[in-house]
Amino acid sequence: MYSKKIIYISLSIYLLLFLSAIGSAAESQKEIIVLTEKEVIEIALKNNYDILFKKEEIKEAQARLQQAWSQVLPYISVNASYTRYENHPMFTYEDNRGYSFSATQLLFSGGRVANTIDSAGKGLKATQEGSKELENKIIYSAKQSFYNIILAKEFVRIRKETLELAEENLSITKERCKKGETSHYDLLRSEVEVANIKPQLIKAENFLKVSYNFLKVLLGIDPAKGIEVNPIRNFMSESIKAVSNGVKGGFNYVPEEIDLNREVNLALERRPALKEIALQEKAAKAQVRATFAGYLPQVNLNFTDYANQKESFSVGREKYDDYWIAGITVSMPIFDGFLTHSKVKEAKARERKICILKDKLTDNVKIEVENTILDLKAAKSTVESQEENVARAKEAYQIIRQRYALGQASQLDLL
Repeated sequence: MYSKKIIYISLSIYLLLFLSAIGSAAESQKEIIVLTEKEVIEIALKNNYDILFKKEEIKEAQARLQQAWSQVLPYISVNASYTRYENHPMFTYEDNRGYSFSATQLLFSGGRVANTIDSAGKGLKATQEGSKELENKIIYSAKQSFYNIILAKEFVRIRKETLELAEENLSITKERCKKGETSHYDLLRSEVEVANIKPQLIKAENFLKVSYNFLKVLLGIDPAKGIEVNPIRNFMSESIKAVSNGVKGGFNYVPEEIDLNREVNLALERRPALKEIALQEKAAKAQVRATFAGYLPQVNLNFTDYANQKESFSVGREKYDDYWIAGITVSMPIFDGFLTHSKVKEAKARERKICILKDKLTDNVKIEVENTILDLKAAKSTVESQEENVARAKEAYQIIRQRYALGQASQLDLL
């Protein structure tokens, strides 16, 4: 009886583990996300960590602009006080309450507030342009990652086909070696060829896995989840597709003439990074003017209304000394320990730094456009030269393989 209970419990545990494994497998299958190129871009722009970080930077810049505008508005405050007197020799009352209302309005700041607002506004626009630049980079990275996966799949497919052909060739060589139609050396070469291709296949499969992982990070997707890409455009031109065993992919090759000067001018005109640095330069100049205002006087309008209790507490105001004070305050710095001088030097140095970065970025954009055009021309030349070579190479291989099987070609011809 006892042994039956043990068997029953063991079977129950195994059943639960089996069902759990099935559930986990089903759950993992449900977690596979199939994405098109458009969906990859949309998710990247929504969930990418750099995009989220940049959005917070925009909010930060907006807050700085609000802080700058707050200096234009009056500062209003209300104060209340309570004092308890116990056996005081001069006061006959024990409780004293006081209230005051005050307002301070800045009238003149030597341009500090106006230039601070201008600098903060330019800074906000610069941050927004930086966000556009980042979005362009994320879109490019998303497309690149998307097509890297397609390319990696092609690498895996090609390596598998190459391995299959090498294994088929090895099988033919073994049969011919048994019949004495070829040497043992040819057999060894075929075996070495198979052994050399297997690491290449593993490398291609690893590249595919790395491409998937990079896309997950770019999209902000949990690494534990599976993703798959769904290409909706043709991977290769028709001549290549004819010899690619019906593989469907995602690239369109459309020949296009490109003018270097026109592309450079477009990049200099449209590149958000250049607009960002130009706005940063304007913001830095405004900040220099705002800092220089520290040498100039500041004028404030002040108003305060007081109400202090006389001898006993009463709800009415007749028991209070009620009076108000209004005035204008002019503050002129005479010596601040060279603080303003140092701040102006700092602001000017920051402005010069941004000017240097602007010149550097302009040169980099020009070089980047030129290098991209050169790479595009090289890729175009490669595509045009390889379109016919792929078909010819496959046809030649089939002919040599048939001749080798009939003993009309050598192992060297086949390899």
